[in-house]
Amino acid sequence: MRLPCGLLLALTLLGCGESNHASDASTDALLAPLPWMPLGDGTCGARARRVPTLSGVHVDPSSGPIQWLTNPPSSGNHYGSWARWGAWPDLARGTWVHNLEHGGVALLYQCPSGACEATRDALVSAVAGFPGDPACGPADASPARVRVVITNDREITTPIAASAWGAVYEASCVDAASLRQFYAMFAGRAPEDLCADGSAP
Repeated sequence: MRLPCGLLLALTLLGCGESNHASDASTDALLAPLPWMPLGDGTCGARARRVPTLSGVHVDPSSGPIQWLTNPPSSGNHYGSWARWGAWPDLARGTWVHNLEHGGVALLYQCPSGACEATRDALVSAVAGFPGDPACGPADASPARVRVVITNDREITTPIAASAWGAVYEASCVDAASLRQFYAMFAGRAPEDLCADGSAP
């Protein structure tokens, strides 16, 4: 009998006393991410990988921290509202993970000094070169509609990161070609295929 991923995660985190080593190995294999694959020309050390997913439950923002399998988050519980597509300062993770559930991609940057306009603008410029999303309207729409949110994230461990449902990306600088490749590979591959704008911020 196969157990849902959420239950497998709970069993892994909580433990079950004395356990069967074969079952442990099976659970570990389900939760293990695939190896990193390089993207782009290597200028920024960009790389991506597929990761296990958890089902997403809507939780209230006041209910406390959410635990995710990856950093940045790439599936799991999230808030009931999602963000409007575009660039926004300091979106809560629980908000933009909902965008991922709709088939979107989050482009993230670190902003420890608070002066990150150039990085944000470089990400906005990169998105301008993304292919239009055929699920979101006519291909000749101007500007082309893409399912992307861009925001500062203080918890990522690299200067630039990205996340889609079941996939993560990291780089040392803004690499438009590899970000476009990540978007083309993983946008629109989520439990819900929605283009509608959210209500946040």
